[in-house]
Parts: sequence; structure tokens; C-alpha cells
Amino acid sequence: MQLLQISNLEQPEVLRLKNVWKTYPGGYQAVKGISFCIRRGECLGLVGESGSGKSTLARCLLALERMDEGEIWLNGRPLHKLTSAQLYQARREMQAVFQNPSGSFNSKLTIMDSLLEPIRCQNKGCPSFLGSPGMSEWKIASSLLERVHLPASYLDRYPSELSGGQKQRVAIARAISVEPSLIVLDEPTASLDVSIQAKVLNLLKDLQEELCLSYLFISHDLSAVHFMSERLTVMQRGEMVDVCEGKDLFDSR
Repeated sequence: MQLLQISNLEQPEVLRLKNVWKTYPGGYQAVKGISFCIRRGECLGLVGESGSGKSTLARCLLALERMDEGEIWLNGRPLHKLTSAQLYQARREMQAVFQNPSGSFNSKLTIMDSLLEPIRCQNKGCPSFLGSPGMSEWKIASSLLERVHLPASYLDRYPSELSGGQKQRVAIARAISVEPSLIVLDEPTASLDVSIQAKVLNLLKDLQEELCLSYLFISHDLSAVHFMSERLTVMQRGEMVDVCEGKDLFDSR
């Protein structure tokens, strides 16, 4: 694909954070003046020990929590200036894959209904990367499962019938279904068996290259971050303490 041969520096910005702060009641400052950008097709790694503020920053970015100060731009649109109704619409351009796949699903919905829920809510229709706008819902759902290497026979199952790795693959399929501008990956392999982690990381990498996806990859696993990310930002006690090219960080170890 010709697009993937273009340097990330020549790609448009998908996300820009500028001086983002978040303080909780009692005065605890979880995020202190964080700034960075992510371009189309790029994966930015966000690393730091537990309690460093990574997940709080992600929740502010996804508008699951209100930041106290700062700017967040998505595709040039100022999320920090939008009304609640406008923000609800804009945040649809972002999707997330969290650490615990079991908590990402309604146990009463089949895998097919879980996959189609974002598409139905957004009235998106068939994802363009599947090729045919006239696809039936069953065909859309089965094609999404195929993208994450799961058989169509899983569509009639419930989340409790799938392993952790299988549920995380479904969560990834659901995230790409509405063709988001950005996917936030918050410790997406931390709860999986070691034997499954590499397969999920390879899947994420393949989808990124195939669909030119933009990721914010949050983890404390440096080897996973090294594999996934072109650039790294390091958080400590709510602050950004370092930004570097992935290869530079690991070459210096």
C-alpha cells in the first residue's frame, strides 16, 4: 500500500495533547502538564510504573473523565471546547481496548451483537476496509472476526464461552469496526497468558500496517512497547519525564 511507504512525519496529526492536567478531590495531581502528538499510522508508546498517571491520562483523552486544564485536539477539532453533546459525537472517533477483556462485554449479548453494537449506534454501515457496502450484518460480523483470526462459528457464542485471548481479539475487532481515528490500547495484553500475548501484539501490528491505524499503546511491559511503538513517552508521578525514539531508548540500555 503506497500510503504506508510515507514517513509518519509527513502524515497528518490525528491527536495533539497540550498541557493536560487532572487533579482529584483532596489535591492529588494524577496528570501534570502532559503534551504530545500522534500522527496517522503511528503508534506512540506510553510507559510508566503503576500509579504514574497513564490510565488517568487515557480516561481524560477518551472523555471518560474531564481534565482540569489543557487542550486535546482530534483531527484538528478542539475537544476541550466542545459542549457535552458535541463531545459525545466527537469521541466516537476514538475506540479503546482495555486490560480486562471480560469487563468490555455485556454478558447477555452474543459475540455478533457485541461486534455490531458500535456500528449500529453510529449508523456506520459496513466498514470500508471490508469492501462491500451491501453486506449483511452477519457477513460484516463474520468478516470482522476473520480479521482477528477467529471463526464465524463464534458469532452465536457468549463472552463467557470464550477464553481471555479470544475475548481480546473480539474487542480489537469491535474497535476497528467503526474505523476510528485513534485506538487507545490500555495494557491490552497484561491479563493474558504469555503464550497469547505475542499473538495479540502481532495481530495489532498487522492491523496497524494494513489499515494505517493510529495507536496510543499504554503499558509497563517495555518489550511490548518496543515491539509496537515508533516513539515512547515516559510518565512518572503524573509528569512526562522523557520522550524518545523507541530504538534510542533500547539501544541505550
